[in-house]
Amino acid sequence: MARLSIALPALAGLALSVSSMALAQDAASGGSWAGAYGGVHVGYGFASDDNINTSGQAAGNIANVASGARPRSVSVDADGFVGGVALGYNMQSGNLVFGVETDIDLTDIEDSTTVRTVNPAVTPPPALINRFSQQLDYLGTLRLRLGTTVNGGNTLVYATGGMAYGGIDNSVTMSIPNGTAAQFSGSNDETETGYVLGGGVEHAIDANLRMTASYMYYDLGSSTTNVAVIPTAVPLGGGTGYNSKFDTSGHLLRAGLGYKF
Repeated sequence: MARLSIALPALAGLALSVSSMALAQDAASGGSWAGAYGGVHVGYGFASDDNINTSGQAAGNIANVASGARPRSVSVDADGFVGGVALGYNMQSGNLVFGVETDIDLTDIEDSTTVRTVNPAVTPPPALINRFSQQLDYLGTLRLRLGTTVNGGNTLVYATGGMAYGGIDNSVTMSIPNGTAAQFSGSNDETETGYVLGGGVEHAIDANLRMTASYMYYDLGSSTTNVAVIPTAVPLGGGTGYNSKFDTSGHLLRAGLGYKF
């Protein structure tokens, strides 16, 4: 939520900047918004600070989580830059503009954290190291858009929503006492699907060229990583492993240029 409180004013600033540039123009130049368009954009994305929740697979592993020898819940603070392309088609009736848009972004939204714990069942309690990593490699959407033109038809303000898909790369490594070697390890690299909601502002520089600014919230749901015991390691409290559930959701702020064909 702290990130969101920073992001929303930033989006408002982008929208205000676009609107100010629009109002500075003394003649309508946008014409119709109907038809096909494409564009490029760059921006910044950050996750919703969701927790990574871990549970044991066998009695010994369950006991380790309950005692704190392995962390039950961990937060990561993933963020990074994004950049991509968009294609869409608008229809227009008076000031009302409605259509469909698809886009895809390459992202480096990622973070990792290392949590140090101890095994209270052993005296003296040995130090354990647990490393969690979360990464979003790409994000794509297919959305409906609904908006209205303002500023003499030169500026479009819209809301949008639809489906989202993205490539996730999550991993967990848990050490043996004193962190000298990995004991449990797991990763998953796959495509997840979910939804996206947001809105934006576009301004027509001329009959074809557009400036764009947008905000979107995405949610790709959760995925579970099997953190399995490494066969050559001596397992702590059970011969199986752990399940770490990662939530993938976040916010995007983007600005770019579009072209109406």
